[in-house]
Amino acid sequence: MERKIALPLLATVTAGLLIASGCSSGSGDAPAPSPSSTAPTAATAAAPAPEPTATLAADASLPPGAQQGVFDLDDDGTADPTCGTQDFGAGLMLRIPCGDFSGYAHTPEDGTALVPDSLYRLPGPDTVDLSGISGENLQALDDTGREVFILIFNSDGLFETGSDVINSTDTMDATIRLVNARFPGGDIQLRGHTDATGSAGTNQPLSERRAATVARYLTDHGIRAASVTSVGLGSTRPLVLETNPDGSANPAGQAFNRRVELVVRLPRK
Repeated sequence: MERKIALPLLATVTAGLLIASGCSSGSGDAPAPSPSSTAPTAATAAAPAPEPTATLAADASLPPGAQQGVFDLDDDGTADPTCGTQDFGAGLMLRIPCGDFSGYAHTPEDGTALVPDSLYRLPGPDTVDLSGISGENLQALDDTGREVFILIFNSDGLFETGSDVINSTDTMDATIRLVNARFPGGDIQLRGHTDATGSAGTNQPLSERRAATVARYLTDHGIRAASVTSVGLGSTRPLVLETNPDGSANPAGQAFNRRVELVVRLPRK
């Protein structure tokens, strides 16, 4: 279940955005259930119907199944192609750059290793000013051809352990300024995540509440978006491994997976 807060569509731009962070508490290690969201607030509405798949231009010079992208990762003056899609859960289906793009992708924090096909491996634009924002940014195309911008926030910087009350609003306020200046008028999804150390019964609702709290703060403080929704995914979508090669727990990996992601699907041009 996904929560949505409808807002006036005030403007359009040409890039895409997201944030993220989430945190866990409790005990047990049962896997989280299927993603769902918390009970709707007073200002909620049904999620929009999926948009028709865009017909991105095919190019005979591209590999079979590839489509021309819109991002120039290697700065050679040509947009790099994408090859296939990957489902990151809760409706986030992104196209993946062709070939080896590790030279332009994010690398994990010291002492951590990415899970296979981690969202965090996708490239992020270096032209976006993240001053005042404690997080990282990614960019992609979704399966309909819309540009997507993602911000990933570590929830330990936003929330106290086990809490869904924002501890410091500095990052949120800076994010509102960034979105309103660079990416207004898009559809925003807040995605809450936890690590896997708590029980499913604790992790899932905590991830939902934290995503909903961030969504509510953004809408209450003037975010310029066509819609704002929130969803919790518990511990089902880690970015990095939470165990070391010897099987012991990796606290750095656990902390990195506690996050909220802000996904902005930009208006179509």
